[in-house]
Amino acid sequence: MLYQSKVDTSNVFFATELATGNSILRRPKKWKCKLPEMLIGAYLIMPLTSAKLLQSESYHMNNCCLDYHQQCAELSYCLFSLRSRSGERLATLGLNCIDGYWRFDQCAGPSNTEVLEETRTYLDEDGMLQEELFATELYYVAHEVVRLMNAAGWQKNAH
Repeated sequence: MLYQSKVDTSNVFFATELATGNSILRRPKKWKCKLPEMLIGAYLIMPLTSAKLLQSESYHMNNCCLDYHQQCAELSYCLFSLRSRSGERLATLGLNCIDGYWRFDQCAGPSNTEVLEETRTYLDEDGMLQEELFATELYYVAHEVVRLMNAAGWQKNAH
């Protein structure tokens, strides 16, 4: 049975393309990625290799990753969904292919929140308030994905 709440969610999901007439159905639907879905530490790494996956990520993470559809289809940009082992979406990772090598471009959480650095505030021995920035686990996971993409020899012109 189809519930009204599901219909409402679907209507919101497709409202932009219905209003603009810019349907994802008119664009390339799928492309390849050398990296399969995998676990890195406690994180599930999912390559986003179709228009539907981009649209879902864009909707659930409230970000603009759907705008990268054409670059992804041309294999000059690659997007990954970084998730917990249980499947909870934590961040979206974007990689650029420049001169045949994959480079880190961006990584952001829901609504483009910062996920790569955390700030720790403390009082030092003189009673002065201090702040330090530390890399999060997602920072290292994101850079491991870049390393794996380059190790796989997956360049734009090598498909």
